[in-house]
Amino acid sequence: MPSAERLQQLAQTLRTTPEWLLGGDGPDTVSSPGDDLPGQPSLPDFRRFPKNLPIYGTALGADLDVISSDGATHAVEQTDLFLSEPRDYMARPTALAARDEYYVVEVAGHSMEPRFDSGRRVLVSSKKRARVNDDIIVQLRAPIDNTEEVAAVLIKQLVKEKAGAIVMRQFNPALEFEVPRDRIKHVHTIVPWDDVLSI
Repeated sequence: MPSAERLQQLAQTLRTTPEWLLGGDGPDTVSSPGDDLPGQPSLPDFRRFPKNLPIYGTALGADLDVISSDGATHAVEQTDLFLSEPRDYMARPTALAARDEYYVVEVAGHSMEPRFDSGRRVLVSSKKRARVNDDIIVQLRAPIDNTEEVAAVLIKQLVKEKAGAIVMRQFNPALEFEVPRDRIKHVHTIVPWDDVLSI
């Protein structure tokens, strides 16, 4: 996520507002001195960016019991993720055009602070392979009527992958732990906003 200063600079360059870049309400374009002067280079009309990047809602769920690196059992923050229907949509950056593997999740809870505050929107790729130290969304299996459905996720940082488990960390409180692979349906990668807004 860009800093407030960087976001303001991006908004000025794109002739829009920080609120609009973050998918909020407000004007999608702003005028600047010299807009109507002849010979000025034209910029894209950002009102034409499709507002079709899905935002999925979250809520804090029941804690998940995990085994830490020292062998002790801990309860870590688990997030309910509502994938059945997006709760909203935001403008899709040009770099993500025609790439439907991306979606946005609102962080719930405080376990990843100060990296991600509660309520912050993060961009997620369902196809980009996670590497060590990447932030990830871990979709947990939940058997329902003999089928599998994602009922909850962990929003953490990848430490390493093992034969039978994935090791991850959180920051508040600081903790490294592992989750068996048979409890995991998918691991999706959180992509920094700077990676797509600066292209």
